[in-house]
Amino acid sequence: DREVGRLLSALEAHKLTDNTLVVFVSDNGGFSGAANMGPLNGAKSTTLEGGIRVPLIMRWPNKIKPGITSNQVCATFDLTRSFLNLAQAKVPKDQLDGVDIVNHVTTRKPDFERTLFWRGKRGERTWAAVRQGDLKYVRKSEKKTEEWLFDLSKDIGERTDLSSSKPRQFSLLKRLLANWEKDVK
Repeated sequence: DREVGRLLSALEAHKLTDNTLVVFVSDNGGFSGAANMGPLNGAKSTTLEGGIRVPLIMRWPNKIKPGITSNQVCATFDLTRSFLNLAQAKVPKDQLDGVDIVNHVTTRKPDFERTLFWRGKRGERTWAAVRQGDLKYVRKSEKKTEEWLFDLSKDIGERTDLSSSKPRQFSLLKRLLANWEKDVK
């Protein structure tokens, strides 16, 4: 907190506040046992919400009004597209994943549904997931494979597996992840 305060004070002292976007974000959730993930299940190195859902806070006076919130599902790679657009860099649309999340927030566009994928390997353990709308398929592979389906609109803590009660959605998301994994080596 102190270092963030020093950064903001320095921007103010040099009269750079209004022309500087400050972004506070983490790349993953906290360590298991060391961080309080609140209602979220999982932690760092998992694809459960406790391992991938993090705060994204932006400060840009005169561009983003204080207190504005967005529920838009996003990923840190969206910041790459945002920063390049802000720098007016010419990047072909098919060269980057991601949407301009800064523009989404500053123009207060309506939130939209999107599909996001995750995969992380640590030793013999691999976690993978796909989220489409509010449904999320999660797979953990180690000595055996475990799979779950969650509805994040009703179960942010990912406590109720819906794979047997929603077999069609379970199969669809599982297939989406498998197709993505063929493309992303």
